[in-house]
Amino acid sequence: MSSSTLILDRSTQLHQNIMFLSNKNINNLYKPLILTSFFLFLFYTLLSNRHIDQSPQFLSKLSQTPYPNHHTHTSNNTHSPTNISHIVIAIAGSTDAWKFRRPYLESWWQPNVTKGYIYLDFEPRKFLPWPTSTPPYRVSESTLRYKPYDRHPTKCAIRLFRVIAETFKETQDQDIRWYVMTDDDTILFVENLVGVLQKYDHTKYFYIGESSESTLSNFENTYEMAFGGGGYAISYPLAEALAKNVDTCIKRYPESYGSDLLMQSCVADMGVPLTHEKGFHQKGSYHHTHKLHLCRSTTSTWWSQSSHTCNVWMH
Repeated sequence: MSSSTLILDRSTQLHQNIMFLSNKNINNLYKPLILTSFFLFLFYTLLSNRHIDQSPQFLSKLSQTPYPNHHTHTSNNTHSPTNISHIVIAIAGSTDAWKFRRPYLESWWQPNVTKGYIYLDFEPRKFLPWPTSTPPYRVSESTLRYKPYDRHPTKCAIRLFRVIAETFKETQDQDIRWYVMTDDDTILFVENLVGVLQKYDHTKYFYIGESSESTLSNFENTYEMAFGGGGYAISYPLAEALAKNVDTCIKRYPESYGSDLLMQSCVADMGVPLTHEKGFHQKGSYHHTHKLHLCRSTTSTWWSQSSHTCNVWMH
């Protein structure tokens, strides 16, 4: 046998050995990989549902009326065009941040024209008397009773989520059609906001807003969530249903990241999807607070984040 033939045979044998070992190792690798993936999926599923009430009785606790055809409260004329007097603006705020946020609010608030309140975490004694050029303030109700259900990464989530219930309780006897939820560093173009809401039937369940202009924020939450920084609008019937079920929603979702996700989850449980309105802008200037963001002519809101609205646990 020639040396070249011998080398060729040995090379062929070596190649076959390598292929055998490779296939064997791959097969040995796939089995534990598949099993590991399965157990990780099972573990994640159980963990994600651990603190959520999945019982069929939950939805029966949501005392909401599916898509009512008329107001559930007294209104002089539900068919007249919506105007600024039909809108209440509920603003999430922080007492410590007030001196920084006041200029934002004074830029769009119209005394004796716009309706609404800014909700603070404690009494703003050092800022009294309260300026009439800004929304009247309210101190958020205590959330201590919800402490067993507060595993939210954002510690003010429950306080801010309850703003809708507190605002509804204060204004339910007025001729209100829409509740607009927003932050104290959000700039509203009020006339545009009215024009947007005029397009919708305020006697039906509506949850109107827009997802974030940050892909990362949408990915971490959901593309079907209205971001409070950009503001969102809730029709009177839906606000009424939320006010009745706020405690149920807080107990069901004790680990939602923040109040916006808590709101979206609760609204979704009622069968109400997000109505996307691109005029609600969620674009923050995290590092350059002087930077302005261009807005379309139809823009309803504009948000520029300068600091956080969260403070301490409510006492």
